[in-house]
Amino acid sequence: MIATRVLLLVLLALVSGASAFAPARAGMYTAGARSSAVSMKFSSVKTGVTVKVIAGDDKGKVGKVLSVDRSDTKKKTKTNFGPFVVVEGMNMITKHIKPRARGETGKRIQKEARIHISNVVAVVSDAAPIAASE
Repeated sequence: MIATRVLLLVLLALVSGASAFAPARAGMYTAGARSSAVSMKFSSVKTGVTVKVIAGDDKGKVGKVLSVDRSDTKKKTKTNFGPFVVVEGMNMITKHIKPRARGETGKRIQKEARIHISNVVAVVSDAAPIAASE
């Protein structure tokens, strides 16, 4: 009895064109598809390129990209918030270091934190930013 109901549901799904492998709605992406779409859009931003920050506290400042992290995932939820860049002199944070050995004192280190790649745009010169779609 139950097997026939399951068989009917499977046949109904096949006839209607529904698939377990296709997105439920037209605009939905999987995490991998979204990540590759974002990476393609911002492919002009690479290590060593000069970029201009277009959002955030450092908006309008220009700096050089130190590193690009294209596949960043949140550890707990495994959600891809991906790609990030570290720009020289932008988004500075203070990292507090505890003393590890006896007699050693603690330190405070100023270092660059990462910025989402959508908040920067590559520039050829200080006056002409490159469009993100190029």
